[in-house]
Amino acid sequence: MERKEVLWEQLKKKGLSDTEIEEKMQQKLDEVGGLLTEEGALTIIASELGITEEQEYLRIADLTDGMSNVNIIGRVLGYTEPREFERSDGSKGAVSNVIIADKTGKTALTLWDHEVRLTEQIKRGDILKIIDGITRQGRRGIQIQIGRGKVLLNPKDDPRIEEIPPLSELARRPTERKPIADLQEGDKFCEVRATIAKLYNIRFYEACPECYKRVIFKNNVFYCPNCKKKVDRKRIMIFEAGLDDCTGFIRASFFDRKAEYILQKTTSEAYYKVKDYLNKGYDVRSAQRQYITEYHMGLLGGEVLISGDVTYNEYTGLTFNVRELRELDILEECYTLLEGLA
Repeated sequence: MERKEVLWEQLKKKGLSDTEIEEKMQQKLDEVGGLLTEEGALTIIASELGITEEQEYLRIADLTDGMSNVNIIGRVLGYTEPREFERSDGSKGAVSNVIIADKTGKTALTLWDHEVRLTEQIKRGDILKIIDGITRQGRRGIQIQIGRGKVLLNPKDDPRIEEIPPLSELARRPTERKPIADLQEGDKFCEVRATIAKLYNIRFYEACPECYKRVIFKNNVFYCPNCKKKVDRKRIMIFEAGLDDCTGFIRASFFDRKAEYILQKTTSEAYYKVKDYLNKGYDVRSAQRQYITEYHMGLLGGEVLISGDVTYNEYTGLTFNVRELRELDILEECYTLLEGLA
C-alpha cells in the first residue's frame, strides 16, 4: 500500500468520506499554487486532524521509503550475528539485521552499534514492536531502523498481535520447484536442484552497508551516491557458477553471505587470496581464475538446492539470483518425487 493510500484510509477512519477527502486535498493544493504533492496535502490534513504516523497501526506491506515515526510489529524469523567494522575515523561499529514478518510480508530491522545487543535477548518466534522508527530503501526492499525510537520485546497490548501467523506458517517458503528448462526472465520464488557444472568468476566491490549500492571514494572518505551521505564501506563478494539439472543450464549468482556459504570462505579471506595473485603480477581476471582453480575446483559436480529469482543480462543471458541455499535432504527429495508420481 502506497503512503498516499495509507493516509487516505486514516482520514476515512476519522469519519471523512472519499468526496470530503478529495475536496480538502484539492483545497490544500490550490492554497499553495501547485507546490505540493497530493501525498503532502494529505499529510497536512492528517496532521490538522491530530493523526500522526506513530498512532497508525501499520502493517509491513504499508511501509515505503522515507517514512518516520513508524509504528510496526512483527514476528522474528531470524537474525544475523552482529558484525563489527571500523569507521573512517577509527572508531568501532557493529551492525546486525533482524528479519520480522506479519501477515502482509516481511522486512529487515537493521540494528547499529549498541542496538545489536537486542540479538542477545530475542529468539525466533518472538514479537517485536518498533515505535518511532524510520524506513530506508535497502537492496532487498524497505528496511526499518530504530533511529531515535525504541523496540519492545513481546508486547501484550497491540491488537495486531492476534493477526500475526505462527512461526511455522511464516517460515514456509512460497517457492515453486522448477526444472531449469522452464525458467524464464521475471520468475520469482523459484527453487532449483542442480549440479555445479562450471565455475565462472569471483569479484568484489565496495558497497554502502545500508542500501548495498556501490560507493565512491573521494576526499578520503567513502560516499554513497544513493543515500547521499558519507558511509562506512562494506566489501561485497559475488561468486558465479553454471548449474545443470539435465533439462538445461543456467548461470547462478551467489551474493555476499551466499557466496561465503558456498565457498566456505569469508569475503576478507577470499579478497586477500586474490590480492596475493595480483601482487605476483596476475591481471585481475587471471587472479580471480587462479584463485578459483586453486581453492574451489572441488565444487564441480556437487549438488545444490537453491531458491531465488531469474533475471536477464544481454551479455550472460538468463541468470539465477540465489536468495537462499538449503541443505539437500535426500529423504525429503524422495517424498517429493513420490508425490509427483502419485
